[in-house]
Amino acid sequence: MEGKGKAFFMKHIDLISRIVEAEQKAQALAAEAKEKKLNLRDELRVNTEGVRRDYLSQADRRISRIMAQENERTDNAIKELNERHAKDMESMERLYAENRAAWSGEIYAMVIDPS
Repeated sequence: MEGKGKAFFMKHIDLISRIVEAEQKAQALAAEAKEKKLNLRDELRVNTEGVRRDYLSQADRRISRIMAQENERTDNAIKELNERHAKDMESMERLYAENRAAWSGEIYAMVIDPS
């Protein structure tokens, strides 16, 4: 019986060893999974920051482009207004030159001889 007891005991030791080994592997897998999870979180944070930076960079470029377009439009509008103003001033000066004597006479007559 001593041989059978020893074999039985060895089987239990072997079974316990396998259980301990399986537990150690499970703990190693759990630790590896936890590490991967942490790495994925860090990677996600870095990727999120990259996406945010890229988006802000694109937005800045778009804002700059729109501002340039608006500045060009404003400059064109000012140029048009200045041209119209210059034409209006030329018209007024020409009209004044043509009618200066008549207007001066009419004003003089209204002030001096209001009857």
